[in-house]
Amino acid sequence: MKRTTRTLKPAVMLGTAPKDTKALAAVVGKLAANAEYERIAMDWHGPRAVEMAKRGRSLRELARATGLSPTYLSLVANGRQRISLYAIHALLCQCEGIQP
Repeated sequence: MKRTTRTLKPAVMLGTAPKDTKALAAVVGKLAANAEYERIAMDWHGPRAVEMAKRGRSLRELARATGLSPTYLSLVANGRQRISLYAIHALLCQCEGIQP
């Protein structure tokens, strides 16, 4: 019996990307449960989370506030590095104004 796998597309791939940080956090939380979704979500949400958390600040200021390195944030913002769950949590906490 041939086993088939079904590839599901997350909401962000279907054009229904979240507009605020709570919706973004909810989507990331749901997608992180599945390894394939985690890969897709982290690739797509990383640069968006960095831009949302910056709010007119430099990457260096954001790095100091989150405890992440400026180099790492730059790589994530440019899509060259996949964001970790810890990093996206720290960035979302900055968006909400709470300490991680």
